[in-house]
Amino acid sequence: MSYPQTGKRQKVRDAKAAENVDYFQGIDKIEYNNMAASTDTNQFRYYNSSERVHSRSMEDWLKYSLSFTDFRNFGTDTHSRATVNRPWDDNTNTIDNYKRCIKAFYDLCTKLGVKYWTAFDTDLVPQTDNWDENKSHWDDIVEYISELTQKCQVKLLWMAPDLHSHPRYVCGAFTSNESTAFVQAATQIKKCLEVSQRLSAECFLLWPYREGYDAIFQTDVAREIKLFAKLLKITAEYKDRLNYRCQLLIMPYHGNFGRNRSSVGSLAWQPSGADDTLHRYMWDLTSCLYFLKHHTLDRYYKVVTPPGHHMYMANVYSMFGGVTITDRFNCSDAKAAALMMKCIVDQGAAPPAGVALQLRARFGELRDVLALHVRFMDSFARALRAAGSLVADQLFAKQLQHRYASYYSGFGARLVSGDVSIEECEEFYKKNQTHEPTCTRSEHYHVVFQRYLDACEHI
Repeated sequence: MSYPQTGKRQKVRDAKAAENVDYFQGIDKIEYNNMAASTDTNQFRYYNSSERVHSRSMEDWLKYSLSFTDFRNFGTDTHSRATVNRPWDDNTNTIDNYKRCIKAFYDLCTKLGVKYWTAFDTDLVPQTDNWDENKSHWDDIVEYISELTQKCQVKLLWMAPDLHSHPRYVCGAFTSNESTAFVQAATQIKKCLEVSQRLSAECFLLWPYREGYDAIFQTDVAREIKLFAKLLKITAEYKDRLNYRCQLLIMPYHGNFGRNRSSVGSLAWQPSGADDTLHRYMWDLTSCLYFLKHHTLDRYYKVVTPPGHHMYMANVYSMFGGVTITDRFNCSDAKAAALMMKCIVDQGAAPPAGVALQLRARFGELRDVLALHVRFMDSFARALRAAGSLVADQLFAKQLQHRYASYYSGFGARLVSGDVSIEECEEFYKKNQTHEPTCTRSEHYHVVFQRYLDACEHI
C-alpha cells in the first residue's frame, strides 16, 4: 500500500506559490518622465533606456547590472544584523530560501528595467560539505534561474567564486601556504565556470582579496606569486577547453578603498585602517597590470576598476573591463560622473562588465531600495548626456590637439615615432634654447566643461 507524500507535495506547493509572489507589490515599474517632480522618486528623470546618445541607446552605453550580493545584505548593518523586515528572507540556509531571495531580486531588476545582474557563488546556493548535495543544489538553482531569465529577460552578467569568506582562505586562496586551499579554490573556480557557462554569463570575475602577506620573514613571496599566476592561467585554459566565450575579469584590491564592509562576499569598500597590515600582491591597478603582463596573462584578462584614475589608466592600456559603483561614490559629483562616462564613450562601446551598481540600502522600506538605484541610475544617465555632447562637439579634442601641437610636426613628431637618440635631443636643445610655453587656457576650459554639465540639467 502506498501513502501520499504530503510533505513533498506541500514543499512543491510552497515553491510554486513563492514564484507567483511579487515581493515589491504596490510599487509600479520605474518609468522615464523628464517632468518628474522632485518628490517623485518612483520615476526616472534622466535615464531613458531607449534614448539615443552618440549613435547608441542609453541602455547600451550604461549596461547597468545590479548586485545580488548587496541585495542579500539589504537591510543589514556592518555586523550583518537585520535592520528591516525582508519578507522573502527567513535567514535559513535552505534551497527554498535562496530561491525566494533570487525571485525577489528578479522582481527588483524588473521594476528598475535593468537587464543584468552579478553574484558570488555563495550567494546562490547553500554551501555544504557533501559533494553530491552541492551538485544537486547547483542543478536546482541553475534550472530555477534559467526559468526566471527566460520569463523576465534579465540575465547573469558575471559570477565570481567567493575566495575570501570561508575560513580556509584566511591565508589566501591563490597564494595559501596550504596546498589543499589552492586545490579547493581551483575546484570552486571550475564549478563556477561551468555554472556561468550554463547560465550564458558574458563575463567571469576573480577577486584576489586575500592574496598577499603579513610578515615577510614568514612568507615565500616568489612561490606565492608563482602559484597566483598558475591558478589564473589554468582558469583561462579551462575556460578555453569548455569552449566558453566569455570575458575573464580580475578586480585588484585598490589601496585607497580598503577592506570589505561585510563578511559575505560584498564588493562595497571602505577606507583601510591602520590595522590593515596585509601587503597585497594586487593592491592597485598598476601592480595588477604588471602582474598580468609579466606572466603573459594580459591576453586573457581585463580589469574591473572603480571610477576615476584607475579606470582611465586601464583604458589607456586597453585593459578596461568594467567599472564598479558603490554607495560610497558621490553621485552628486556631476563632473566625476561625466568624466567616467566620457571615458566609456571615447572607447566606442560599454566595457564587457558595463557599470556594476553595488548598492546597499541599510535602512528604510522597500521603496527606498528602488529610490537608491534611481538616484544612481539617473546620475550616470545625466552624465552620459554631457559626455555625448562633449565628444560630439569635439571641442576638447581640438583643445588637446592644440595643447600637444609641438608633437605633430618637426622634431616633436620624430620624438613620438621613436627614432630619436638622447644625443639628438641634446643637439636640438643647443640650437633651440628659446622657448615660449603654449597658453593652455586651463581655467577657460574648466568653465566650458562646467557649462556642458549645467546644460544637461535642462534637457
